[in-house]
Amino acid sequence: MIIIGKLKQKGVLELTTYQLHFTVPTGFNEINEDIPIPEDISFWMPLMQYFINKSNMIEIHCWYEEKEVIKEAISLFDYPSNYPNNYQPTIFRGELTENRIHTLLNYFLTENKEIKWFSIFLKKDAKTTFHSEHWGTEFFAPNVSEDDIAFIKSMLPKDTDFNQYV
Repeated sequence: MIIIGKLKQKGVLELTTYQLHFTVPTGFNEINEDIPIPEDISFWMPLMQYFINKSNMIEIHCWYEEKEVIKEAISLFDYPSNYPNNYQPTIFRGELTENRIHTLLNYFLTENKEIKWFSIFLKKDAKTTFHSEHWGTEFFAPNVSEDDIAFIKSMLPKDTDFNQYV
């Protein structure tokens, strides 16, 4: 095994981490043509579980028009961090509880087979570990290792677009 890194101090090796942005192949739902949907959603549960295991906080963003999603989020978070309006997303923040994890992994689709949440941010304390954006079609994973990247790529559709940088 080759370890990529640089010497930070005498005898201390700092491993190289990467920033990974990726976009899965998408289509559009016939019912709501404004919301992109992943063509294959089988990656959702293992990808989310992978980053949930590295996180202890969650932040969810929903648009004002997504009344049912906001109503459900209120039942998970009690109240939003801001009050919804037409111009800004409604934001929910809190600890990653068992109930929230269960919802993320098992009840993530709307009746129209769309990812419920416009954005999901997973964090370890105040440090971001993972982003899901645009209803689960674009993702960003900061500070990931080569092993993390290999795992992520192994579960995503073959036509996923990856952008990796240091």
